[in-house]
Amino acid sequence: MKIKFTILLLFVSINYAFSQVNGTVKDGSYVCNRFDWKINIPKNYTLTKVQELETLEKKGNTELKKNLPHNVTIQNIIHLIGFYLDSKNTFSASFTPFNNKEITFEQNEKRNLDLLKQSCSKINNAKFDFKTSNVKIGKYNFHKIKVAGYNASNNQLVITQIYYNSLIKDNLFGVLISYNRESEGSLLENNFLNSLKK
Repeated sequence: MKIKFTILLLFVSINYAFSQVNGTVKDGSYVCNRFDWKINIPKNYTLTKVQELETLEKKGNTELKKNLPHNVTIQNIIHLIGFYLDSKNTFSASFTPFNNKEITFEQNEKRNLDLLKQSCSKINNAKFDFKTSNVKIGKYNFHKIKVAGYNASNNQLVITQIYYNSLIKDNLFGVLISYNRESEGSLLENNFLNSLKK
């Protein structure tokens, strides 16, 4: 069951790479060089290592390809920052050129939701609740997907994931917050929301 839920965590782990070009970590905060964004790294959280992201990328790509139509390709993602308390309480952000002229941002978001639902439906002994909304955070408009994953045998909540996506400077800014403790989820989400309200 743990392995199956890990697949959900890997859904957006496509091609991450750290780079000073994208931003810097200083005094407990990440400052992005791609657009005006600064986020604090919570106490007791550790920066995600490139090797860990490369492993997630390989696993994520393998699972993602199982659900993609043959005419859809996986676009490389530029990872901005990632940090974690443990394997279930994590934050990651990416910034990817959105140069697909064939679909709009809204169509892209619908396709991502459909792929996410399709991937989740293949996980044995699990059930998922999906909630979507459009939210304005600071000066940016985001599409939000909240996914709650339950053990189907006992209806116990196993993990919650929140996806935020926004089109910024012709790039898809994406955030994934994963947690299995409500207190950590609130900490991570509020930290992200506050980073854009400045």
